[in-house]
Amino acid sequence: MEQTLFDQTTTFNELFSNKVPETQINSSEFPLIIEENQLISNLSRLTENLILTSASAVNPVILRALNIKCIINIAPELPDPQYDADNIIYHKIPILDSGISRILPFFHEVADLINEVASSNGQTLVYCVAGVSRSASICISYLMKYHQLSLLEAYNYVKIKRPRIKPNCGFFKQLIEYEKQLYCCNTVVMVFNEFVKMSIPNVYDSEYRFINNLTKKRIIPRNKR
Repeated sequence: MEQTLFDQTTTFNELFSNKVPETQINSSEFPLIIEENQLISNLSRLTENLILTSASAVNPVILRALNIKCIINIAPELPDPQYDADNIIYHKIPILDSGISRILPFFHEVADLINEVASSNGQTLVYCVAGVSRSASICISYLMKYHQLSLLEAYNYVKIKRPRIKPNCGFFKQLIEYEKQLYCCNTVVMVFNEFVKMSIPNVYDSEYRFINNLTKKRIIPRNKR
């Protein structure tokens, strides 16, 4: 069933907000988090039913406050979080943040799980160590499958909501492959970048070109790149 990320009432500020609004948090259950704004800012709401974050923001207080019904952990190197097993679905994906890890085989099943939880108006929290590469890739794949976004649209949307995201190049290759499976075309391609001497997604190319230009002007030393 086609879903929409925002409707006519969505404001510009809401679209570009990169954190869970405090009005969506039960403050009576969340006193410590209200005091620690850094934790709030680490919770990036992507849809009404999906939140992307890092491992540091996952604890029983947050899970209760946000009424989380499903946790998706993509950091097998970390211990499991504390959660109420009677009320929360816990799904762990054994993927390391490496360019050679195969994340593609998990895209369909995890997107289906997020959609199933959302269909009953449940909240899903997706996280890895930093909420930058693995968990971002999973969220992008979900938006592609269930919100009918292209890879370029899904990446840019999540980037707006959580500017720090940066799926590794191996994951981006697999997102490109997944987009091809879904839509028989691609909106992002891999290009060879002279600065890093490797193939990168073209959405990263302008960033590295900018850094390269600054390096040539000796604003950024090469050993700091």
